[in-house]
Amino acid sequence: MRATLLLDALTELLEDDSDKLLAGDILGTANSKEIADAIGAFCVRRLDSPVKKCLYAGFSVGASFGLALEDGRQVFMKIHKLTGPETITANTALSLAASSTVQKHLAESGFPCPEVLLMPEAFGSGIVTVDAYAAPGELQDAHKPEIRKAMAETLAELIARTRPFRSLPGLIPGSFCASGTLFPVPHNALFDFTKEYEGSEWIDAIAGSAKAEVQANRSPGNLALGHVDWSVKHFRFENGKAVMIYDWDSLKLEDELHLVGLAAATFPTTWDIPVLLTPSREESGLFVREYEAARGKPFTSRELATISAAATYVMSYVARCELAINPNNERYEGSFRQALQAMNGDRYIVW
Repeated sequence: MRATLLLDALTELLEDDSDKLLAGDILGTANSKEIADAIGAFCVRRLDSPVKKCLYAGFSVGASFGLALEDGRQVFMKIHKLTGPETITANTALSLAASSTVQKHLAESGFPCPEVLLMPEAFGSGIVTVDAYAAPGELQDAHKPEIRKAMAETLAELIARTRPFRSLPGLIPGSFCASGTLFPVPHNALFDFTKEYEGSEWIDAIAGSAKAEVQANRSPGNLALGHVDWSVKHFRFENGKAVMIYDWDSLKLEDELHLVGLAAATFPTTWDIPVLLTPSREESGLFVREYEAARGKPFTSRELATISAAATYVMSYVARCELAINPNNERYEGSFRQALQAMNGDRYIVW
């Protein structure tokens, strides 16, 4: 996105109906001037500088803004809607504070994540986080073996580094596959799972079987603090090494096996370069084995089965999200729906 005035960037962005819906849901308004004024006032009040230019603006789980300030600093603001434990991306003021505390430690100790500039605080009815705007390296295709391996090894490093923080107040343990319904409340307002979609039954059957296996093998003693959206869209690389990772409100306390399964299912996903969104079954298995090698301890056959069930479940969730915005099964080629429908058996990763 070219640098432009914040109001102009918002006005252009909010011409899109989907972004308008997301802005209203996250911020309580889709009025571009109201949003620009609120962000500008915050930057003057808390960062002691007006906004000069907008470097990036986007709406998804939160409302995100890369900003160049008049004093020369570049910052990244993300405004979060507070959500309950029934959602897949549950965020509370305490959980966001905990995530930022860990992120701050990681950045200061050399792990590739942005510097925390302000701890989370209230912004309207939500919470805002403010980090340095860090954009080194470049986005890469995670179907490349060396990129996949770097992502697997970096996940193992992250989980090792965060071990001392697992008891930090505010972290909510083990919400993956814990919803009372088949799927949790989706991660943003574009996806409505309460509607019936033709062709969803086969996805739900796969999800139900995988979720039952995950729940049957849940281990409270196996909790790890990891990133639950370990997708290449959040990574930048130099010479095959991860030099920046984003989206640290996705730092959650989960069973290590679930974290690995989530990552194995979605690590190649990005819409920003022309690549296949889904991993092949072989690629998912190789990701797990590369994580296992970096971890330094082999998985048991039961643990591998749980990882595969977790991967299959999250792929089913993404397939249902796809169906919600493609109710006539549009954009099927290269989708998670296609990957699931093409698999033999009821689990995506086969050992």
